[in-house]
Amino acid sequence: MASRPARMTSKRRAASSDMLARSKIPVWIVKALLSNGVKRVSKLAAMTDDELLAIPGIGKRAVELIRSALSSRDSGEKKRVGGQKLPVRQ
Repeated sequence: MASRPARMTSKRRAASSDMLARSKIPVWIVKALLSNGVKRVSKLAAMTDDELLAIPGIGKRAVELIRSALSSRDSGEKKRVGGQKLPVRQ
């Protein structure tokens, strides 16, 4: 059996940790975001509250939950010490 050649794609894959579906954001919020084209946590983090509120299914409570999840993600993943990113030890 011949082996398959490796696929060559021009798109870079984002880190799986940047995938919205793998975040700790509640499923109902993730569904609303995905249906409106928001697939990455990095894109979500760059959005303002007004931009989020413009998405159908996203209200004030959803924005609060998103901001809470993003802040816990940032503090839980890495901390900066002397300008360097270091993993958090638990």
